[in-house]
Amino acid sequence: MKLLIGIIVGAAVGGYLAANMTEQQRSKVGRAAGNAASTVTQSKVATAVVDNASKVTDKVTDRVAGVVDNAGDKVADTIAADDDAPVVDTTTSAI
Repeated sequence: MKLLIGIIVGAAVGGYLAANMTEQQRSKVGRAAGNAASTVTQSKVATAVVDNASKVTDKVTDRVAGVVDNAGDKVADTIAADDDAPVVDTTTSAI
């Protein structure tokens, strides 16, 4: 009930003030309301960007970790397969 009374009183006072404002005051209030709405929109956009960036970062991290693990396994398998190959000494130079 208190909420309903507050809404009615607020609407009545707002209507009275709006009716008695000059054009300059109305445009100033309109700009302030537009700025407030823009701030809310920008805040929502920023929150969405941060949330999506976090999701992308998590997915990329998982993907890169998987690729590195697979590459490490392939290199280890290749080295294990070449254990029987002859060792070539590359420390000496033929001048």
